[in-house]
Amino acid sequence: MKKYLLLLMTFILLSCSDTEKNSQTPNNKNNEKLSILKISEISNSNISEIYTNYDEAFKIAKEQNRAVCILFSTKYCRWCTKLKETTLTNPEIVKHFNSDFILLYLDRDTSLYPSKYKVKAVPNIYFTDKNEEIFTSVIGYHKNPKDYLKWFKYIKIELEQ
Repeated sequence: MKKYLLLLMTFILLSCSDTEKNSQTPNNKNNEKLSILKISEISNSNISEIYTNYDEAFKIAKEQNRAVCILFSTKYCRWCTKLKETTLTNPEIVKHFNSDFILLYLDRDTSLYPSKYKVKAVPNIYFTDKNEEIFTSVIGYHKNPKDYLKWFKYIKIELEQ
């Protein structure tokens, strides 16, 4: 019983969540504009482009034949902030985003996205191909950048098949 309680507490500490108030995809008309987020607004990284519009990101992914990494976050999540400040500034991670992936940054509570993404806790990362097929998702902040590099390699292998 203690083991299950410890596991539950760890999950709660590693992710931010709120009640089911936004379990459906938000319908915010202000987010329908095509846009690319200025890098300084999300992190101090050297990632060339970070998209904030779902449709635009997948349009570019198809044009460039690249996979998509969707980072679901919220404004108030401290682990999301930590992910942006550490992981998205790591040189190896930045290299993969600039060459292999389209990075799509979405706010779980205000962005428009399909309901197939079941985002209850943040940060939550989905890896998809250019046709929106989901390969895997990762919940929570992972301190070790090597974890992300393993997922990048997995996606590359899946895309080659």
